[in-house]
Amino acid sequence: MLEDLKEENRQLRSLLDQAKRAGRSAPSRPAPAAIARQLEMPEVVRYPLAEFAVGRGQRVPLPESVEEIAEVVGREKAVRLVEGTRPSGRRRWRRQLYVPAEMTEEHRIVALIGIKAARRLSFSHANCILELPSCHALKKAYLADHVLRLHFQGANEAEIAREICVEKKTVTTLLEAADYWLSRLITPK
Repeated sequence: MLEDLKEENRQLRSLLDQAKRAGRSAPSRPAPAAIARQLEMPEVVRYPLAEFAVGRGQRVPLPESVEEIAEVVGREKAVRLVEGTRPSGRRRWRRQLYVPAEMTEEHRIVALIGIKAARRLSFSHANCILELPSCHALKKAYLADHVLRLHFQGANEAEIAREICVEKKTVTTLLEAADYWLSRLITPK
């Protein structure tokens, strides 16, 4: 029954759109594929950074704009938005997210952070395009945590580098800064 109503609603919207376009000429050119791709958000199955941000990485600072969002929706959900938003533009670290004034249950933001958090975000940032930085410090802390765990389990630097697909010198640098990272990571009880 609910599916029938949804289908009827889609058909009515389609007819309404056709009525609005009646008598108008078609657009001269279609929207560029890059713009259309930006409107979609990537399918992310797991959010390891978001889980890390509220677990062992609680003390790692977030960028100011992400921290502002975290005040509204919570730290984990703010990092989920960063992880679930496709990079846009020439710079791969730049992510932009449009927050509509009316948040529907079908919206991708709702799928990422839930309806209550999405509505709070919509209330506080309605009709805004948010610049979401890539949370470099959190990513670095996550990588350092993973390297330190493997090291404490007895893996050598070459094995760790192979395991996490980085160069050996990256592993060496992270292990040399172990005291720095261990002071910023929360140890499980």
